[in-house]
Amino acid sequence: MNKLFYVRNILFALFLNLIFLGFNASADECLNDMQTRVKGKENCLVIHTFIKQSDAKPTSLVIFIHGDQSDGGPVSGMIKLAQDIDVPAGVVKVAILRPGYFDKAGNASTGSHFGRRDSYTPGNLDEVTSVIQALQRYYSIHYTVIVGHSGGAAYAGVMIGRTPGIANGALLLSCPCDIRRWRASNNASPWSSLSPSAFVETVPTHVKVVAITGDYDNNTRDYLAQEYIDSLVKKGVSAQFRRAEGARHNDTILTGVISEPLRTLLAPN
Repeated sequence: MNKLFYVRNILFALFLNLIFLGFNASADECLNDMQTRVKGKENCLVIHTFIKQSDAKPTSLVIFIHGDQSDGGPVSGMIKLAQDIDVPAGVVKVAILRPGYFDKAGNASTGSHFGRRDSYTPGNLDEVTSVIQALQRYYSIHYTVIVGHSGGAAYAGVMIGRTPGIANGALLLSCPCDIRRWRASNNASPWSSLSPSAFVETVPTHVKVVAITGDYDNNTRDYLAQEYIDSLVKKGVSAQFRRAEGARHNDTILTGVISEPLRTLLAPN
């Protein structure tokens, strides 16, 4: 009886180890082909790459970062925007899935989105930053624009100050640029994510920033981006705020809203 009990314990321990190793393998084994998957610091992030085959040598990179997608569904809006938006020749467009998120085909980035509520953490920001840097090295590109929507705009705003040199321009759509005030306006619980407003002083003055918020946005209200932009301007950064007339929170990811400002950000100084 004791021997049988001992054997069962050994087998159960082996079973747990196999499960553990299996989970590790899924996180550690990354295709890392720079077209559909890129290895970050600890996780493997899904990307969607759009590049014209006729472009002999890419000259610029546009990164698209989605919002929190609080409905729990797959990421689709920023992928579609990256696919549809017209850009000059030589521009590579890449939509990144933040840690823990998945697309309509079921492709998922490893890591955690922390319930899609509090995920602009140093660790998650490190993952996305590492992926962008890997893509810059892969394409030998020195000019990058980051386009972020909502939570993705928070990522972009933090990164340009937290990692100076990560981008030459940033387009912040429906940005909750002051996380503390955003949470307070929604009567929400305390927030531990990083905020763009905390990194204003380290944003390089050569970076161009455009923030766009809809005047019907009842989520990330316009003053959150407006005051962030004002603080950048005072520092000497080339930054501007635009109010999208008649636009709600998700309407800022329409091509008609961002086509002109994106081209402006892609233009050399």
